[in-house]
Amino acid sequence: MLLRRFSSHVRAENWFAVFLDLIVVVVGLFIGLQIDTWWEGQKEARLENAYLLEIRDDFELNESSLKGSAARLEEIIRSMLLLHEQSVLESPSLSTAELNEKFSEIGSMPSFIPVNRAYANLTGSGDLKLIQSRSIKHALAEYYAAAQITVLVQNTHELELVQIYQPYIIENLDYLALARIRVDDFLIPAPVEGASILDVIGTRKFRNMLTQKVVISTDLLDQHRGMLERNDNILRLLGSFEANDE
Repeated sequence: MLLRRFSSHVRAENWFAVFLDLIVVVVGLFIGLQIDTWWEGQKEARLENAYLLEIRDDFELNESSLKGSAARLEEIIRSMLLLHEQSVLESPSLSTAELNEKFSEIGSMPSFIPVNRAYANLTGSGDLKLIQSRSIKHALAEYYAAAQITVLVQNTHELELVQIYQPYIIENLDYLALARIRVDDFLIPAPVEGASILDVIGTRKFRNMLTQKVVISTDLLDQHRGMLERNDNILRLLGSFEANDE
C-alpha cells in the first residue's frame, strides 16, 4: 500500500507527499532497528543473569568445600603437633590406640577441586563477553588461575605422601592399626603389632616425619585459605546482583 501511494505521488509530482512518504519509511526502519537492538539487549541481559546465577551457585559450593578442607587440615596439624609433644616424653601419656589414631592422620591429604561449570561454559561458548562487570571477569580469571596452582601443590604433596609416608608406615608400623575402612561390609583383622608405634615414637626420624607433615599441611592450609579469600571476594562482587535478583 505504501509503495502504491509513493508511486502515485511521484506520478502526480507531489514532491511534498513523496518527502513525507520517505520520512515515514526512514522513521519506520529506525524504530524497527531500535526495537531489534532493545530485544537483543534484553535477551543478552537475561542470559547474563542466568550465568551469574550459575556462577554464584558454583562459588557457594567452592566456599563449602574450602571451609571443610581447611577445617580438616587444622585437625591434622593439631594431631601431628600432639604426637610431637608425646614423642619427647619419657613415656607417652596417650594410649597405644590413641597414638595410632593420631598418626593415621599422616596419611590424610584433604584436596580442593574447584567447581567451574559456569566459567567453563562461559569461556567455551565465547559468552564471557556477556558479563558486563570487568571486576567480576577479572576476579574469575584470577581465581581459576590460582586454583590451578593449588591443584599443582596438592598433587606434589600427594606424591610426597606416596613416596615417603606410606613406605615408612609399611616398614616401621602395623598398617592394620592405622588403616581406616570406609565401608562396613569389608572388615579388616585386628592389628597384630599395634604397639609397634611405641618403638619408634621417640626417634628423630619419627619426629622429622611429623614435622614434614606439619609443613605440608600448613602449606596446603595457606593455599586453601587464600582460595577462600578469593572465593569470598567473588561472592561479594555478586552480592549486588543477588540483591537485585531476589
